[in-house]
Amino acid sequence: MFEGHRIVKKNFDTELWVDGKQLPLNHMMQETIANVMLGFSRTLKGTEADPKNVEIKIKKLSKQVDVDAHTYP
Repeated sequence: MFEGHRIVKKNFDTELWVDGKQLPLNHMMQETIANVMLGFSRTLKGTEADPKNVEIKIKKLSKQVDVDAHTYP
């Protein structure tokens, strides 16, 4: 490490892929994305308190559809 550089803890290995291409993420973005997604997942019923792996897939629909906001798929 270089003099004057701050050392931070790394807790997650986070990757972001868009249309088959991996986007580079710095340490701050890796930790932020991981913490946000883990925070969301912990609020869902049936989720372990400390999951080891979280995968999310987002696919844009070709056409917008109406859904009942109070039901699950």
